[in-house]
Amino acid sequence: MSFTDAAELILRNVAGPKHYREITGLAVSNGLLNTKGKTPEATMYSQILTEYKRRERRGQPQRFRLLGRGMVGLMRFPQKEFAVQIERANKEIRKQMLTWLKELAPHVFEQVIYRLLAAIGFEDLDLTTPGNDGGIDVRGTLNVGDTIRTRIAVQAKRWENNVQRPVVQQVRGSLGTHEQGLIITTSDFSKGAKEEAQRSNASPIGLMNGEELVNLLIENEIGVRKTSMTLLELSNDKDEIT
Repeated sequence: MSFTDAAELILRNVAGPKHYREITGLAVSNGLLNTKGKTPEATMYSQILTEYKRRERRGQPQRFRLLGRGMVGLMRFPQKEFAVQIERANKEIRKQMLTWLKELAPHVFEQVIYRLLAAIGFEDLDLTTPGNDGGIDVRGTLNVGDTIRTRIAVQAKRWENNVQRPVVQQVRGSLGTHEQGLIITTSDFSKGAKEEAQRSNASPIGLMNGEELVNLLIENEIGVRKTSMTLLELSNDKDEIT
């Protein structure tokens, strides 16, 4: 076992930080270290310092806390810090998912949208024939609780730039009888597009931007897998354990 691994094991089984000399003594007495060196304490502290500086240079999470005067502890994150770390990681995954969507081939992107629509309650889905769709990529029926059935025509835009007003007008012009429209994009919508979508006395057009699309994909675990973490806390309420 390395000196640093032995130090971690000792610190996990004692209360609070310890001086590196005490850590070394406990590691030797517990058979964690087998060294012939005359100054194992110096080796222990040197290796802890080396690891700390190396991780600091690389921007990696630290294993040890250096508290001065030879005192060493383990780095333990409070619950709030765990939440911050998890949210930071999830934010990066959302960013990567949006990049992934934008890089998909057009027909693959339409298949992803097809899967998503099926997952959120659409039925009778039909991918339209390319070039003969009037701007519509998928048609289907949104079934809400088996009581409300709405025919919806969907246009999927794998774009970098914001969707503009003319696109909304095009989708509205391609709607069939009793159909409503929905535009899904990896980008966002201009002010004019949003105004056009909600124009009075015209068929409503729903708008879903890239952030909303990624959130729905995550919610339905399409292109992403959720993992769970359990964080235990010691209860301070004696009534809970008596």
